[in-house]
Amino acid sequence: SVRQPAATMGRVAAGLLLEETGAGASEGAHEHRRVVLQPELVVRRSSLAAR
Repeated sequence: SVRQPAATMGRVAAGLLLEETGAGASEGAHEHRRVVLQPELVVRRSSLAAR
């Protein structure tokens, strides 16, 4: 399985939204940003070879 950092994703998304709608945001100053978070590979017993 792949674990997604859901809490971090939410915090980053909220921060980006606040930047977009914040007091310092002006009409022509919109800038797209790409934020890449590191997923984590989770090896579960069900995915291991049978003994």
